[in-house]
Amino acid sequence: MDKMEYLILGIIQGLTEFLPVSSSGHLVIARSLIEDFQQPGLLFDISVHFATFCAVLIYFRKKILLLFKSLLGAIFPRYRIIYYENKNMLWGIVIASVPTALIGLYFEKIADILFSSTVYVGYALILTSILLALSDKMKSSGSVTYNKSFVLGIVQGFAVIPGISRSGSTIAIAVLLNISRKEAAEFSFIMALPAVFGATLLQAKYIGTLENTLVTPYLIAMLSAFISGLLAIFIMMKLVRNAKLTYFAVYCLTIGIITIIWL
Repeated sequence: MDKMEYLILGIIQGLTEFLPVSSSGHLVIARSLIEDFQQPGLLFDISVHFATFCAVLIYFRKKILLLFKSLLGAIFPRYRIIYYENKNMLWGIVIASVPTALIGLYFEKIADILFSSTVYVGYALILTSILLALSDKMKSSGSVTYNKSFVLGIVQGFAVIPGISRSGSTIAIAVLLNISRKEAAEFSFIMALPAVFGATLLQAKYIGTLENTLVTPYLIAMLSAFISGLLAIFIMMKLVRNAKLTYFAVYCLTIGIITIIWL
């Protein structure tokens, strides 16, 4: 694989991580079309996911800072008002991280199987398209609660399956649970941070197995994933607010059928 192909894979990751079309699913499809692609386990996927993790930190920096202040409010009276205004989202992220971690650790054992079959990806993309289509028909105005957070954590855990869009499935389910579209999108993106950070730490042990010749290509992929990821978040926030996810439902359905039949 040359540097241009790593650049393309990084762009694919950045766009599909936040647009509801499954980044891991598209990476499986892309790699199936690139001859002689090799990587040490899931290190490449974790690398580009970390790049998009940084994109979320930058885009939602004000909200994330507010959540940190809220955490301080649980201890210091000075931040108590901020704490009560944001405690549902703050502890909701913590609650969601528990089922996500447990389910993610289980699927890590069979990750090689999941990431090797394009057929599985095709069916998962069709499931994503159904969720997106259903969510666009809903009118939601509620907020995040602890029970809803736990459900969304389960959904996020299963989204490790290539073809099931993490952002698409969690936002769609959040809207179906009557969480307002703006809050659903914010919660979806921010609650991914602990999961991605944890996965990065777990895969850090494989960094030593990366060949020196691959360091630059990996950095190229990460940079392209970061930049395209910022663009995708901006686009996605607008589309969610305007209930325009049906377009992606059609896309996922089409790619899913093509993947099952031809790849």
